[in-house]
Amino acid sequence: MPIDLDAFKPAYQKWVEESLSDWRAGNRKEIVKKYPLITPDDIPWTAYNGQPSNQTFALVTSGGLYLKDSQPPFDTESIHGDTSFREIPKTVSRQDIGIAHAHYDHSLAEQDINIVFPIQRFVELENEGIIGRLTDTHYSFSYVNDAVSLVSETVPELISRIKAAGVDVLFLVPV
Repeated sequence: MPIDLDAFKPAYQKWVEESLSDWRAGNRKEIVKKYPLITPDDIPWTAYNGQPSNQTFALVTSGGLYLKDSQPPFDTESIHGDTSFREIPKTVSRQDIGIAHAHYDHSLAEQDINIVFPIQRFVELENEGIIGRLTDTHYSFSYVNDAVSLVSETVPELISRIKAAGVDVLFLVPV
């Protein structure tokens, strides 16, 4: 079942209107419970039957990662969240990564970025020949409430880039 954005949009707009003052006051715990979740009737699961050693892999995290010296951090203040994504190169080092996500404790990720973005583990899998290839570019999102913009604008752009990179397997790391 496809996501019915037309049904979600008014429910989301009502939630924003009713929640904005509490959001701005920092009272987020209760309003998040009232968020109009999208619940599909079925989930189109597809069994994996490929050979990892012959395939190209990419990572996507919702950990709020960005490159400190060259990318702006995600907007962590808006009730809508930030629907944009950041490109993270395969060669990134931990000291180059910032975290802009206001809805989880970053302490463990700051100790080992692989908790939210297992790039070093995938580089090891590539070096050992367990996976065929790891793409040069990977992606990070942060906190998002605006599912309409995410699904109608951002995700198609991400899919276009992933297809252009010849990705066979997209490894999603939700936070």
